[in-house]
Amino acid sequence: MKKILDYIALPLVSISFAIFLYVHFISGWMWFYLKNIMETYSYMDIMTILAGAALIYLILVQLVRLKIDHKRLIIAYMIYFIILGVLLFGKASDVQGVSFDTFSFVNSFAAGNLRVITLGNILMFMPIGFLLVKRSFWQTGLIAIGLVTGIEITQYILKVGFFDTGDIFLNTTGILLGFLLLRVSAHLVNRPIKK
Repeated sequence: MKKILDYIALPLVSISFAIFLYVHFISGWMWFYLKNIMETYSYMDIMTILAGAALIYLILVQLVRLKIDHKRLIIAYMIYFIILGVLLFGKASDVQGVSFDTFSFVNSFAAGNLRVITLGNILMFMPIGFLLVKRSFWQTGLIAIGLVTGIEITQYILKVGFFDTGDIFLNTTGILLGFLLLRVSAHLVNRPIKK
């Protein structure tokens, strides 16, 4: 039964979910932000689905078993950081600018525009918050602001996007939500997080 779950059921669920996410959310985002890469490499959609499916599978295995397999966790984070790196620095847009309008996304979000991008900016940074769960909330906040600001500065220097305080706010929020989610989950299942 365990082998059927590991080698048939969970892979099928992972691939199906990855395809669903790609078709309904990720594809449009990638064509908007990574148009050059998508046009140059015709297999990017398949690679994105496979990377997403692998990441989903590695997470599902651990959730189903309710225990952490450190090797699978390391592989999952390696895939995650590769995907994150491509999304953050693979734009090749030769665009450089600065935006200090931190909450400009609010009006667009309320009007029904850019919702996937706004939520994506939060969700894609939540796994970093999981890694910082042993730190205090304030330490996590400072690390998050420093990390995200460093990413924004790097994007500006490499001419792959704007230095955007809105992104800093959303990405930092994502890291803090990941941190809080894992803390609350550990509290609910009565598993204290060791310092």
